[in-house]
Amino acid sequence: MEDFRRKYPAQTMTLGNGKIFTYRYYRNPEAAATVVLLTGGIGLSDLFYRHFEWFAGDFSVLTFDYQIQFADNGEFYDAVAELLRRLGEKAWLVGQSLVKGLVLSNTCSLAKDMGDEAYSHLKKMMESQKKSKKLLSVLPFSLFKRMMKWAVMKKKTDGFTRREKAIMEELCGAMLELLTKPYEYHMIDFLCDAESYFGMTEQDFARWDDKVLLILSEDDTTFNQACKDSLIAIMPNPTVVTNLTGGHLALMVRLERYAELVTEYIRERI
Repeated sequence: MEDFRRKYPAQTMTLGNGKIFTYRYYRNPEAAATVVLLTGGIGLSDLFYRHFEWFAGDFSVLTFDYQIQFADNGEFYDAVAELLRRLGEKAWLVGQSLVKGLVLSNTCSLAKDMGDEAYSHLKKMMESQKKSKKLLSVLPFSLFKRMMKWAVMKKKTDGFTRREKAIMEELCGAMLELLTKPYEYHMIDFLCDAESYFGMTEQDFARWDDKVLLILSEDDTTFNQACKDSLIAIMPNPTVVTNLTGGHLALMVRLERYAELVTEYIRERI
């Protein structure tokens, strides 16, 4: 990872509100498209360094943490939009007017009519995050991080090869190095803030007709089938892939296949 950081050093931009936005950016002079790599709930973009390097072969690439100086999802959205405008990029989001297309992996929607089963599942996930925040307030952070690693390595890696488990060990080690207690508090608040955005409709995504790739692994149980179906239903003419195995960690340990799917999809639409 140190080689990656030297090759693609962190950059900063002072936004119109005076706040500093930190990011990594590679402008590929031969690329016909730009991808923005959005991390999952952990919020640490450097854990996707292998993805960054892979996609840099075909695209310009931008990535960033969900930074602690932005109080909620709305403020962060505005910051990302300003960053893209000032970089002159119209990008594919991989993970509004500046978005060329969407690639969403093993996630869900916040749809207005998502149904009781899907809504109940998401509410339970958010309640779990609130419990994690209480736990974080009483446990030594070193113990809290070890519990996070145990949850990944013992509960999420069934069926992985030795090499794939080694990749996850490496990524967990990087997570333990990068993660701080204030940042974990911040990410829990960000996840819980998503509840403010329930109520989206098909019209919110209409402009991306045939420019949405959904990679929803059949063996991922983090989101139930009702959540997945709700996401598919709200998107305009999406392409849906379900056979990328590896559960919720598929895009991390099956990087080659994941990157091939994404690259092929974007190339067909540029």
